[in-house]
Amino acid sequence: MALVDPSHPESVKEGHRSPIALSELPLIASRYHETYLRARPWPHLVLEDLIDPGVIAAAEAQELQRALNLELVTGNRMVKAQSTEVSGQAAQEILDSLLTPEFVSFLEGVTGIAGLIPDPSHAWAGIHVSPPGSSQALHRDFRLHPTNGLFHRVNVLVYLNSDWKEEYGGKLELWSTGKHAFVQQFPPVAGKLVLFETTPYAFHGVPDPVRCPPGRARISLASYYYTDYPAPSDRREWIFYSPKRPQDPWYMNLRPPRDSLFNIWYLIRDYFRGRPRQ
Repeated sequence: MALVDPSHPESVKEGHRSPIALSELPLIASRYHETYLRARPWPHLVLEDLIDPGVIAAAEAQELQRALNLELVTGNRMVKAQSTEVSGQAAQEILDSLLTPEFVSFLEGVTGIAGLIPDPSHAWAGIHVSPPGSSQALHRDFRLHPTNGLFHRVNVLVYLNSDWKEEYGGKLELWSTGKHAFVQQFPPVAGKLVLFETTPYAFHGVPDPVRCPPGRARISLASYYYTDYPAPSDRREWIFYSPKRPQDPWYMNLRPPRDSLFNIWYLIRDYFRGRPRQ
């Protein structure tokens, strides 16, 4: 089941321009494929200048006020706001470019995953906002699209935070499979793009509270990609427990009730569909 037609001739929506040089993507994919595969603690890639900086700056300016007014989701593992929709043209141009056949082919070239399917509904993606005090515990991402059951395979994150100071925190942390210590940290500075495969071993998060001043927030755009077949690795989700850092309190292991219900539902659905759980 395709979410968009990959043969569609238009690169971006009518009236919008692409802030990414789409014609250069095949060369970039070829250049960084090995870099991606060799990255530690698990395959990922960080690109600094892929997106027009003027569009990044415009997106931040257009999204900030609405972002600060989004309702926060709070729990023992996450304090964050998000929306599947953006309010300005610049952010929309970025998200539209991430859905294009050219960009999807780029992701396939970098990751080696064939048949990637973009999601224009941006389920659990779109815009993510972390105002002061927000955090997201160490986690691995969801496995299945919430409505169509496609397998979640790749994340792309684009940061919109200009003049982001070291003391603001908000770094994305990538942790080793054993979860003993982070291996990589990336400050969420404007224009940075991070992509990675959402394997069972891709533990990541923003576990320490964001410390930016009032009127600011850690803002990112997110686009997720799927396949209609599972990854080669096989796993079963922990229904009631989630991973945590060694230094986190014991209750951080407790999965929110909604997530536990989702996982029970997925187990039942997979059983009747005959799909192996990833």
